[in-house]
Order: sequence, then structure tokens, then C-alpha cells
Amino acid sequence: MKRYDARRLNLLRELTVAQHTLKDQSTFGGLLWSLLNPLFMVGVLFVFVRGWQGGTVEPSGASLLLGVVAYTYFANATSGSMRVLFNMKPLTREAVFPKELLVLSSTISHTIDFLVATAVCLLAAFITGMKVSWTALPLAGVVLLEFLVVLWVSLVLSCLYLVARDLEHLYQVFLRALLFLTPVFYPRSLLGHGVAHDLVALNPLAQVIDLARAILFDGAPSLGRLFGLLAINGLLVAVAFRLFRAFEPRLAEYV
Repeated sequence: MKRYDARRLNLLRELTVAQHTLKDQSTFGGLLWSLLNPLFMVGVLFVFVRGWQGGTVEPSGASLLLGVVAYTYFANATSGSMRVLFNMKPLTREAVFPKELLVLSSTISHTIDFLVATAVCLLAAFITGMKVSWTALPLAGVVLLEFLVVLWVSLVLSCLYLVARDLEHLYQVFLRALLFLTPVFYPRSLLGHGVAHDLVALNPLAQVIDLARAILFDGAPSLGRLFGLLAINGLLVAVAFRLFRAFEPRLAEYV
């Protein structure tokens, strides 16, 4: 059993390296773009929000960058992992190994970029005056939380995509709507207590961003809320794995 687990870990590592290389992150230019992309987005949003609010920017630049990075990671990771079974169809169709490793390796490869971008956020927050203390430690739990959210969504989407390829177009529309349903460039208090507020409250990505901002900028980590969300999304990952494995014997029919 230990030998089998070691082989799976080695295979996961090799698949992750391959996925990362396919995204052109093996070159300096590819790595640089993974950093410049969220920085460019936050620059555009910063100017837009500044003009819209008459020069008073809320959230702050570092907080805005944090929201953009979290959203970009979710959008890129789920979109890429959704297509991984089809894009690597020789492995999906012919190789004998747990196919969930393809989805997991794709998710991990995007997570590497997310960790680098998060480090940039922390640096920006430090430069703009954030005081580093023990209260920032729960941020590691928030990173894990978003990874779990991305993983269970990716597992479900990867199966659905094989059945309905048009899902890719619908998902891009959903991601555009999700940007406005996620408090990336506006505070949640702006929504009041109407339907929009309720929709955002049901958005797991909004929960992630709210927790991260509370930890970094308010110094008030809600550990009970964090552990609760980790438990819920951990359960959703387990359910997604069960559904994926139930569908796995039929993967070759659709690729």
C-alpha cells in the first residue's frame, strides 16, 4: 500500500510539472505574465473605482489586489481544469491510472501561480503599512479553503465538460457574472440587504475574500467561520471525488 501511494504521489508530481510547463510557466516570460496579469487587472479596476467614487477608493489598493488575485485564481484554475481530461485525452483514454490525478495536477499547477501572486499581495500590504503579526497566520487556512473550493468545482466541471462541450461558453458567461457577484472592487456594505446581498452571501469565493481581508487588514480572524467553511468544502471535495470516480469508467466514451 505504501509503495502504491508513493507511485501515485510521484505520478501526481510529474503530471503537475507537465501541466505547469504547458502553461508556459517554465519560462521567465510566462512566470512574469502570471504576476503582471493580476497587477494589470487591479490597475484598471483601481482607476475605475477611484473615478467612480470621486477619489475615495474602497477597498484599498492592496485589498483590491487581494480580491483580484483570488478571483483570477478561481477563474483560471477552474477553466483550465475543466478542459484537462479532454486536452490530455491520450492519457484519459488509454493510460491506466486514477484520472482524478489529472484534475488535481491541473489545480495544483494553477495554485503555484496563486501562491506567488498572494506573496505579492502580502508584500503590497506590507509596503502600504500593514503590520505583520500572529493574526495573519490563519491566512494559510484561507488559501487552503480556496484550493478546496477550486478543487471540487473543477472535479465536477471536468466531467460535465466531456458530456457537453458547450459548457465552456456558458462557464465564461458565468465567470463574468461571478465577478460582479464577488466583492472584488466594492465593499459588501454597498449592497445593502437586498437580493444582491443574499446572492453574494451564498458565493464561496466572496467568503474567501472576506476572510482574507478580515485577517490581513482588520486583524480580526474569524476562526470559527474559517473552520466551518473548511469543513463544508472538505465535504464537498469528498462528494465530488465520489461522483468523479463513479463517472470515471465512462470517460473513454466521451473523449
